[in-house]
Amino acid sequence: MESVAPTRIIEWIPYNNFQNIKYLTKGGVSKIYTAEWTDGPYDKWDSRNQQLKRFGKLKVILKTLENVEGANVSWFDEAKSHLITSNKSLGVVKCFGLTINPNRKYMLVLQKMDVDLRSYLRHNHNKLTWKMRINIICDIIKAFYEIHKWNTIHRDLHSGNILYLQSANLWCISDFGFSGPADKPLTNVYGNLPYIAPEILFRKDYSFASDIY
Repeated sequence: MESVAPTRIIEWIPYNNFQNIKYLTKGGVSKIYTAEWTDGPYDKWDSRNQQLKRFGKLKVILKTLENVEGANVSWFDEAKSHLITSNKSLGVVKCFGLTINPNRKYMLVLQKMDVDLRSYLRHNHNKLTWKMRINIICDIIKAFYEIHKWNTIHRDLHSGNILYLQSANLWCISDFGFSGPADKPLTNVYGNLPYIAPEILFRKDYSFASDIY
């Protein structure tokens, strides 16, 4: 799978490479955990030794993919397209790869972000200047420009899966393409009702326009 940088390489990661795994929350159709990845992701190219170097210990998110064993081929095709998009677009939360836990549940290994937009606005509403608000909007627009440029649809955008990385001062899109159970058709409706475009409720196809709604 091609990547724009070493930090965007997607790999299979043995589960025993994770330590201090702790349950964090349940979201939609998945369970989310925090963990420490002992050697971390690829970080840079060592030209002298002609090899990729790893970052070292890093806190990450482990997200279970429910009912993958019953998924149909179209879901896996869709999952592949989203993983490819996530490693090419800087506006999408990094997906480092996949792992499988002792219960035989597949898990996404994701970059740990600092806060979601919903919580951020709740706690900082009175502190935000118009310039700061516009910068947030610009980050979201840039992310969706990249996502749609790769002909991919998110399907479940809301303020809970727009996440902030303070070290980079960047807002990114998460929960990318895994908003519904793997064993259910992609035509089923999932998501938070206030954010679902009206045409989707009438069983129309998801589209770029329904993402923007």
